[in-house]
Amino acid sequence: MITRRLLILERLGALAGVIQKANGFDSDAGLRVYIGDAPELGPSDPDFAIAIVPGDELATEDGRISNTFPVEVQAIGKSGAVDAWINLELLLGDLKRAIELEDRTLGSILKGVMKRGPTRTLERPPGHTTIGAGIFYTCPYVDEWGNPGYGVPPAEET
Repeated sequence: MITRRLLILERLGALAGVIQKANGFDSDAGLRVYIGDAPELGPSDPDFAIAIVPGDELATEDGRISNTFPVEVQAIGKSGAVDAWINLELLLGDLKRAIELEDRTLGSILKGVMKRGPTRTLERPPGHTTIGAGIFYTCPYVDEWGNPGYGVPPAEET
């Protein structure tokens, strides 16, 4: 059974995946979307990519479990790329357009609507060649004790 959390991550990844110049965006970063962790981009990787990174969830229980699931959508790029930070800022704009112009319930899987939080610059440890920035989105959802896929539409449970 697919969990609600995974479905949220996949739907955000699919929205980010439309970011391609052929679709009217400023980059083709949507061709490389990572779910779960932002990698260090190597020589054979594209100059820019996107990572969908889950955060620490808050939950309250009252019969059903109400969850507040923060997800950081990260724009990542090679620091040596031409105009790297300028293009990273353009990618942040692309991300906001791709994610925020769609249904804020991610296809009715959220309880309420997704909200945008702050944008932050990602840490860049010494020796790393990847730069980035992340936009936080809060995704509220409900599940039941022992049933993490509660309410997931049956067609999505394959």
